[in-house]
Amino acid sequence: MNKLFVSSLLILLLSMCSTAQVVTLSNASKNLKDDYQQADNAYALGKSGQAIDMLQGIVKRQPKFVDGWWLMGKVYFENLQQYDSAAICFDKVKELKPNYNKNLDMMRGDAYMYAGKYKEAKAIFATMDAGALSEGEKNEITNRVKSCDFAAEALMVPKKFNPINLGEGVNTADDELMPSVTADERFVYFTRDEKIGRVIDENIFSSENRGGVFQQAELVGRPISTDEYFEGATCVSPSGRYLFFTSCGRPDAVGDCDIYYTKKVTGGWDRPKNLGNKVNCPGWDIQPCLSADGKTVYFASRRVGGYGGLDIYKTTLGDDFMWSKPENLGPTINTEKDEERPFIHPDDKTLYFSSDGHPGFGHADFFYCKRDAAGHWGAPVNLGFPINTPGEEIGICITTDGNTAYIGSERPEGKGGMDIYKFELDESVQPQHVTYIKGRVFDEMTKAPIKTNIQLFDISNGGNLYGSLTSDNSSGEFLATIPYGNDYACQVSKEGYLFYSANFSLKNFTKNEPYQLDIYLKKIEVGKSVVLNNIFFEVNKYELRDVSKTELNTLVDLMKKNPTMKIELSGHTDNSGIETENKVLSENRAKAVMEYLISNGIEAARLSAKGFGSTKPIADNKTEEGKQKNRRTEFVVTGL
Repeated sequence: MNKLFVSSLLILLLSMCSTAQVVTLSNASKNLKDDYQQADNAYALGKSGQAIDMLQGIVKRQPKFVDGWWLMGKVYFENLQQYDSAAICFDKVKELKPNYNKNLDMMRGDAYMYAGKYKEAKAIFATMDAGALSEGEKNEITNRVKSCDFAAEALMVPKKFNPINLGEGVNTADDELMPSVTADERFVYFTRDEKIGRVIDENIFSSENRGGVFQQAELVGRPISTDEYFEGATCVSPSGRYLFFTSCGRPDAVGDCDIYYTKKVTGGWDRPKNLGNKVNCPGWDIQPCLSADGKTVYFASRRVGGYGGLDIYKTTLGDDFMWSKPENLGPTINTEKDEERPFIHPDDKTLYFSSDGHPGFGHADFFYCKRDAAGHWGAPVNLGFPINTPGEEIGICITTDGNTAYIGSERPEGKGGMDIYKFELDESVQPQHVTYIKGRVFDEMTKAPIKTNIQLFDISNGGNLYGSLTSDNSSGEFLATIPYGNDYACQVSKEGYLFYSANFSLKNFTKNEPYQLDIYLKKIEVGKSVVLNNIFFEVNKYELRDVSKTELNTLVDLMKKNPTMKIELSGHTDNSGIETENKVLSENRAKAVMEYLISNGIEAARLSAKGFGSTKPIADNKTEEGKQKNRRTEFVVTGL
């Protein structure tokens, strides 16, 4: 007999013998099937530890039982996220039965990738039979190979990352995630998934930062958090006075999960309002984030017309106080996979979000992208390792100054499950730095806090309105974020009072401290005066600059609302130069303001103008800061 034939036959017989030794459910003994069924039931009920104990006993007794190895791999992968162990199980399945099912190699590759073994994962993906894959599956493999290449390279250039657990006041054995902080970092709001038996109740909690320590978190109770429905994925406005959140299953819901908002009132929070069917769809609308100016909400949605999975959308508040039809942020950001958990920084240019559709480390990673002057979003940038890991981090919030990030993450040193951490954000992935103006408004005479209108204007951009807000009725407090790089004007007004005027420059601002103001509004009475801090002239000239019109129009409006009021306008200079020339210049400037008022419908008989030169200083002329304060235009009420 031909020796070559004998050798081939022997090999074939040995192969058949080896294959015959593989045990599947179809040829397993009854006892093995029964034990397997018990383990499968435990797996289905979420009793992962019990399922693993059973399956380890099964494969120890019958090492060739391929279905046991496969189920054990699924429990490690899906329920326990122990990807190294899952990879060992899937490799054993591959060894026993290479064509066990069509998902085997994908699961093996994912197990290695999520375990951070990118070289091994890429090798598995590269050997998958392209001819047996659909176009969608081919794209999946291509994206996974890109992620392996990206991750292997990114691991070589780690970002600065030193996470600090927010402590026992915030974190528990339950899952804490999706943090959102006020501009002053005084309060953090977050979602807690409380395990009550086999049921998870999702609610909103908050904790106050006192002296750098977050206090015992409190449930943000009714009418926001309820026992009947899920509430979470909260966004708090910079001032802490508004909450936007997700709720599922409420009676007024449009879809499965909708976006709601509420505002702080005396004694708690107002009844939440649904954003309506123009914004919410029959599917999922979740994870809202409010822009600093309060005019735009970014959120994740699974709706008809998207790019696949969850996409990020935005809706804008119109002049009619109605939210616009949501706009998809487009294919630069959104992919066929899930993009979610958006966070728009107060610079209004930098968007952070989670995605498992862009090259990353495994599960959903944090990315950011920048919006240019034309409103176009740049390509997403991965925040890098170890901010991102092969695992999953849930929810990111960046402080106003851009230096600190808050995230939800599951880490070995945590309190259990997902915890809230904060860390100094690597400079390479920071947004534009922003500060905030924080103040209180009082009645000058009674010192009682009052509710007023506050407007901020961007002087560097022609005096355009940057934002408007109101002070709190009970405390008089207000807070607004403002980016570095420009000059700003601030006006505070209330019916029956003279307005308050201030300006400040952030062109060369480097401090992290906010602007803090205590403002005392004067009632309209004879003898009361206001310095017009946002009236501007060129040096040694008296022609009004265009940027002065914002404040001049406020004065026009005040005069029209109080038709019996008469005022005297006065111009003042510092003590530089010749006093006679200073007096003429200051008088001409006062007259320029008076002429503007007359040209806008204010009767000349109600106005007068004087120039005082440097004779009435309000600050020391020995410093440049003092000189600047003395160069002013003001008015005093002379009659009612």
